Amino acid sequence: MIERVVQQLHDLELYARASADASYQERMIERLRSQLPDKMRCVLDMHLRETKRRLERRYPPKSHKENGETAWVFRLVTQLREAMHHLMRRHVSTESCMEAGKAARVYQLIRSKTIRDVHAENLYDSILSTPEYPIHSKAYGVSLMNRHIASIAIDKANPEMLETYGWMSVDMNGVKGMVDCTTYQNVTHYLQAVAQFFLNQEGKTRRWLETSMRVKAIPLAAGGDEFALLLDGEKPMSKSFFEEVAGRYQQEMANSAYLSGFLNFDARSVQMEYSMPAEADRAAFYRMSTAEQEERLRGIRESLPDQFIPTCGIGGANFREGAKRAVERGAVSLRDGQETFDTVRLTMMKHTIELAEARQAENKKEIKTCLELSDPRLRLFLRRNQENRHLDKRLHEAEIKLAQERARTADLEKSITALQAICREQSERIEHLLKQCA
Repeated sequence: MIERVVQQLHDLELYARASADASYQERMIERLRSQLPDKMRCVLDMHLRETKRRLERRYPPKSHKENGETAWVFRLVTQLREAMHHLMRRHVSTESCMEAGKAARVYQLIRSKTIRDVHAENLYDSILSTPEYPIHSKAYGVSLMNRHIASIAIDKANPEMLETYGWMSVDMNGVKGMVDCTTYQNVTHYLQAVAQFFLNQEGKTRRWLETSMRVKAIPLAAGGDEFALLLDGEKPMSKSFFEEVAGRYQQEMANSAYLSGFLNFDARSVQMEYSMPAEADRAAFYRMSTAEQEERLRGIRESLPDQFIPTCGIGGANFREGAKRAVERGAVSLRDGQETFDTVRLTMMKHTIELAEARQAENKKEIKTCLELSDPRLRLFLRRNQENRHLDKRLHEAEIKLAQERARTADLEKSITALQAICREQSERIEHLLKQCA
């Protein structure tokens, strides 16, 4: 079945090439290139408008007349806009301003600059990237994934090559709880540290992958508290291999003192934010005496975990598994004329990522089940948010009440059974006395 998929991809690529039907990405690039002059002009106008807006906020219009030192800034902005527009008109109007060869070179420079700007925005995640550790975005990983599948199809490689590429999905635990206890800025720094954890080439798991297993791993930011890994190896990757990689990363992450340090349950502010989310709760707390406040905080601390342990759910799948899943679910048709080179590749990528995310969800559920037994307080903290924790507490109280009601019902049933036995005994005695009297 997988062999037919690869053969179909190869045939569709040949057809696309013969019919001059550019691939999906090539069409997007051509569309971008056709709009480059307008895009450049729009970007220029946007930056100049934003610059003028910032200057106007910093130097109000009244100060332009009073302070001659700042008026030149606005004249400079106006002159810059006019000069750049004139330059763009000269570059765009090639027939009247320059030779054909020179016009082509200018167009190429503008296109190259625009494409570099687009790549700079899309290849790296702007929030989780730091100067020392820039992390690629998920879109970049999907683009590489697309190219890998296209290369296998074009080269008509052995279908087993699909097993040498893999996608792993990562979903961090406890981020919602950390937001309840600290600030969004602290959570952002924590996620940046997680990105650095995956990017660190000296990490224990990363070294094991690249040196022992000969697998190149590209960490990706998938949005929010989710990450991904694009794996490129020399040997096939099985489900057990992905499970081993997940276990190694989870163990290394749990042992990271640096990541654990982003949430200190002994801090007074953390305890108050965790247990008193409403302003009314904090106002009532501050009306207490010092001794009462300390007693309240001690009770809160006892309900919190001893230490914050960073955990995550991880799952992975190789490209062959994704292709098989797509065929089995009818997303890819093996009939001629039903698919194109683009649709087959995009569907294979989609199902590979979905399978990895499904295994990640299962792994996350297993982790929480284990924590239910090993560290129930940490498991309670990992509830998604404050509301869910309150619901979990109410559910626990309801379960206790239900158990008490069941115990009370059982006692009543025993009492009723005992009374029925006494009634039968008394009835038998009455019948016996009546017989004697007769």
